[in-house]
Amino acid sequence: MIRARLSAFNNSLHNKLFFSYAVVIVIPLLILGGILYMTTIGLTQRQTQENRLLEMKVLSQNLQEYFNSLELYSRAIYTGEIQQLLNRGLPEDMIEQTRWKTSLFQQFAEWYGYMGVKGEIHNVTIVMPDGTMIQRDPLYIDESFADQSWYTQTLALQGEVRVAGPFKRSYYLPPSAASPYTFSLVRKINNTTGSAALGGLVVDVSVMDIYRMLGGLELKDVLILNADNEIVYSSAVEQIGQRWEDGSKIGANFSGWMDIGGERMFVGSAYSDVTGWRFVTLDPLSSIQSNSIRYRDITFGIGAFALVVALVISTFVSRRITRPLRSLQQKMKKVQAGDFNIQLDVASSDEVGQLTRSFNRMTEEIHTLVHHVYKSELARKEAQLKALHSQINPHFLYNTLDSMNAIAVIEEVPLLSRMAKMLSEMFRYSISSGEQIVPLREELKQVVRYVEIQQIRYDDKFSLVVNIPEGLLDYRIPKLTLQPIVENAIYHGLEMIPGEGRISIVGRETDDCTILEVSDNGKGIPPEELADIQGRLRQRGAPSSVEHIGLANVQERLELHYGADCGISVVSEPGQGTTVAYRLPRAGASSVAVP
Repeated sequence: MIRARLSAFNNSLHNKLFFSYAVVIVIPLLILGGILYMTTIGLTQRQTQENRLLEMKVLSQNLQEYFNSLELYSRAIYTGEIQQLLNRGLPEDMIEQTRWKTSLFQQFAEWYGYMGVKGEIHNVTIVMPDGTMIQRDPLYIDESFADQSWYTQTLALQGEVRVAGPFKRSYYLPPSAASPYTFSLVRKINNTTGSAALGGLVVDVSVMDIYRMLGGLELKDVLILNADNEIVYSSAVEQIGQRWEDGSKIGANFSGWMDIGGERMFVGSAYSDVTGWRFVTLDPLSSIQSNSIRYRDITFGIGAFALVVALVISTFVSRRITRPLRSLQQKMKKVQAGDFNIQLDVASSDEVGQLTRSFNRMTEEIHTLVHHVYKSELARKEAQLKALHSQINPHFLYNTLDSMNAIAVIEEVPLLSRMAKMLSEMFRYSISSGEQIVPLREELKQVVRYVEIQQIRYDDKFSLVVNIPEGLLDYRIPKLTLQPIVENAIYHGLEMIPGEGRISIVGRETDDCTILEVSDNGKGIPPEELADIQGRLRQRGAPSSVEHIGLANVQERLELHYGADCGISVVSEPGQGTTVAYRLPRAGASSVAVP
């Protein structure tokens, strides 16, 4: 069923033209759409990366300014008043303690206003050397900073500022913020007026302060992580303070594709030296592809519309070309059936019109000649018919094939052009009334033309290899000696094998003769049939099978021209292939003609 449909498709010039137009249009559109899609994805990825780098730069600058402001606030511990209060120590009397605390935190309040600090201070805690916590606002219960690792590690920095957190504090009163988490700016209090240890400073800031500050930047899919992969900032407030497991996969400065939460994302990260935090951006593949898919769909939509228009036009053009050819084909079938009284309307002056006029002249002449023959004597009928055939000018066939070649070139059907050209040259060689003994090179050209036509028909199923020494190319042999053997190799040896077929033509000279061999890697000849062929070639008889009449014909012609000592022999192995060897006189020796 499928083979029949393919055969019907290959036999229709209209289908071939339509298919050629479709391929020429569709392939560039597919390539253009693919290139545009991949280019847009790459461009979008680069733009996303650049935009994210800019966002993280702005984010880093804002946080830098914010923490610089907090760091200025923490420098209040180095004012003379606070240093004096801390060196005096916490009084034992409760009234004096109250006055001492009020005076201490009053200095912080004045410093806050004087330095123009931008952030909102959640709480200030002085951790004395003995671990006592002096809070500006007594908010925390059961809290001891002195034994926390983040606090002891900060004291070892000898006064450098460190940002720790986020922490979930335990409050005396319910917190008013949307999130219970805070982060702390911590530093050791160095003694500038004495040698006694003064403890450390812990300035607590609510994470909501950062949330409000960064909310104006309209950041999307951005996370801020601390060194423990805990979320310091997220557009989803409920995520703040939670540990993000995927954070361990992302380095300090990373950019690339990752699978996050079962979704493919383009991830970028940057590290802040001030806070020790990482800024992580997440862009789903679907959002990056959205523009690319839109451009791709637009391109394919335009391409599909152009394809429909082009196919409509190509259908119209191909039908205009093939309609007169189909009409001519139908009329030729009637002529083949014996109806010569046929004329076609000539609708154009192009190659098809010229071909139609030639067909009309041919049918008119044939009709006249046939009518004349039928009116003549029965005894002369066969002779007159032969004379009629001899009068048909072979140039009509050449011109017809040349016209088909020209039409195929104009309509950009290279395979049809090539077949018409090869077929025309084969007919010129076969029908020409010139010498019947030709140089070997001319016979090889005929073989090459024949094989090229068959390669087109069989879609390059087999190949031809010629290995003839230069000195033998001028060796003269009877015309059409090699081509029938090559034809046998194709039809009886290579046509049905599953793999690639190969035909080789090899020539050499021995001490007493010239040898030509035509070999194939086809299915071979069964032993019984091979024995029958070899016996009949030796007895100068035709093989019992009509499939091998060509062998007997070539054998007879070689013997007639060169003598009984020359001819062909056949060697074959089933499944391996067949070799036909020509034994001919040495170059320069005179041939013996046998009457």
